[in-house]
Amino acid sequence: MSAAATTVGEVTGETELATFPACHRCGSFTAGPPQLCLACVRRQLPTPGADGCPVCSQRLRPDATCGNELCRSGARRISRIRAIGYQSGPLRRVINSYKYRGTHSWALVLGRLLTAWLEENCAADPPDLIVANPGYAGPGGASFAHAETVLAAAAAAAGGDRWPFDSSAIVKTLPTLASASAQAWSKRVAGAELRGALRVPDRSKTTGRHILVYDDICTTGMQLDAVAACLLDQGQAARVEAVVLARAAWREPGLGQVS
Repeated sequence: MSAAATTVGEVTGETELATFPACHRCGSFTAGPPQLCLACVRRQLPTPGADGCPVCSQRLRPDATCGNELCRSGARRISRIRAIGYQSGPLRRVINSYKYRGTHSWALVLGRLLTAWLEENCAADPPDLIVANPGYAGPGGASFAHAETVLAAAAAAAGGDRWPFDSSAIVKTLPTLASASAQAWSKRVAGAELRGALRVPDRSKTTGRHILVYDDICTTGMQLDAVAACLLDQGQAARVEAVVLARAAWREPGLGQVS
């Protein structure tokens, strides 16, 4: 069933469709078609468009420049960071509920969003490998591997071997500084520390490959750049890009704010 076949919020047959983020009450919650989920989310969320930076998807300044220092850096390793949506209220609440409040069932929806986005944006230039910004769930680390869990849900939603998901291609070996809600300087430090904790266990998976890295939120892109550096240097990848669920909109004068 395609997104165009059903209007979000209507009843089709015996399936009643709720509106994001009321996904747990939706008749398609456990097995909804990915395109329908993405269409539903887009009705509720602002998404990057022509006003987004072509490198990091941040909203451009009125003079058409990007305020993100990573985009201007000659040392940048990641080619591009794309976003499914901006980090507005509903998406922020869903991600926080999933990562920090134990509502792990959100992985089903987030995985379908990722799968639908891939079909829409990567069919003409598919990545050779799709990995997570790896988590560390050992002592001192996160309670669970949230990005890897979304990749597993996306693989299930896609069915078969449609997309080359592999959460084992790059791993995190140690806990590192948390960068969520940190200032830019702190994110730079966290990104450098992350680079030292990353490993590519099997270089044959990554050598010469076009790799797409998935993460939930991007603010500065420093962490994703550290992952790209590891995949390029240690993993000998040919090109590394990223996709995130939510692009955090900076509170900068002259830029429209996302609530």
